[in-house]
Amino acid sequence: MKLLHLLKNFFFKPSKLGLGVLLVTGAIAGIIAWIVFNTVLEETSTEEFCVSCHSMEQPLEELKEKAHFSNKFGVAATCADCHLPHKKIDKYLRKIEALKEIFAEMTGKYDEEGSFEKHRLEMAEREWARMSANGSQACKNCHRYDRMKFDEMKPAAREAMKAAAAKDQSCIDCHKGISHHLPKPKEVEAVSELTEGTTYFTKASASLFADENMQQEIGNLEWAVPVKFIKSTGNADLVELEMWRKAKGFGRVWYHEKGKSITDAVLTKEFMKTKPKPYTVIEKVKDEETRLPWQKVKVQAWIAKSQLVDNIDTLWAKAEGIYKTQCSTCHKQPDIAHFDANTWVGLFSGMIGFTNIDEATGKQVLRYLQMHSSDFETHPNK
Repeated sequence: MKLLHLLKNFFFKPSKLGLGVLLVTGAIAGIIAWIVFNTVLEETSTEEFCVSCHSMEQPLEELKEKAHFSNKFGVAATCADCHLPHKKIDKYLRKIEALKEIFAEMTGKYDEEGSFEKHRLEMAEREWARMSANGSQACKNCHRYDRMKFDEMKPAAREAMKAAAAKDQSCIDCHKGISHHLPKPKEVEAVSELTEGTTYFTKASASLFADENMQQEIGNLEWAVPVKFIKSTGNADLVELEMWRKAKGFGRVWYHEKGKSITDAVLTKEFMKTKPKPYTVIEKVKDEETRLPWQKVKVQAWIAKSQLVDNIDTLWAKAEGIYKTQCSTCHKQPDIAHFDANTWVGLFSGMIGFTNIDEATGKQVLRYLQMHSSDFETHPNK
């Protein structure tokens, strides 16, 4: 019994020495664990670790083309500088969140050729949302509004940056694509079998021809323009256009609506001078606001095959995506229906200079804005 009592005291009533040993051992173990934890945290935050995944080699090559990777000052931003919060708690949470990205890599989500591009928009939108939520804190760790020398900026940049500084705007609102390529809009598939008499829409700008052999070019159709399909031959489709033109001069610009600067087609001067008239006038009116005479006209012309789609919503979705990612440079995007079609022409021409949008894409976005403006309660082609 005495032996049992001694054993009980040894295990359940430790001496001060035993308690001290336990505390010291625990403290040492805690210090070692903390050192290991921080070492792992730092090692997994290096650029070398980030690009060790095969899928990250592509964005690294894109980054190398940008000033954030190499510049005359020798100041560079690594992966962690932009994609990992600097505040400790936020950093830990981001590391935990990143486990699902590591899982996606390990399970082969990006193994197939082209899979990175397939998921680029998904990844970009996730990062944009994260940066918007924290006011682009990662950017502002280096770029501070209160230390910017606005007087040394170019006029356009100075105007934009002063407005942004006044409201402490999130950098990502204006600078999507500054270090990596922007996601490409999803291509819209053309209709393979067309039905006679059905209205379709041009999936891109398309040349117009007077003959089925497409030798005599007579003009150009814009994107998302409604046309009626008539028939097909080996290489071309015959379509019928019904649009509006100003009854003055050559009137070779044809519009979607009278009095609205929504271009559907531009015909050549030679074609419009043809005698007898190559088109049919089906209606004449005078615009109440401008008092200009307008004509509704109709003509048949040939276009190359595989130029038509049957669902215009897929085209609008493409343009909407570009508008949302590019056109928020200096301010919150306005409600599209707040302006009429003609007003959007001037507004958009002022915005596009602050974006990476090329001329062809710009025309598509402008048409999307005009066709969803206050002039159309519901889209006329639906």
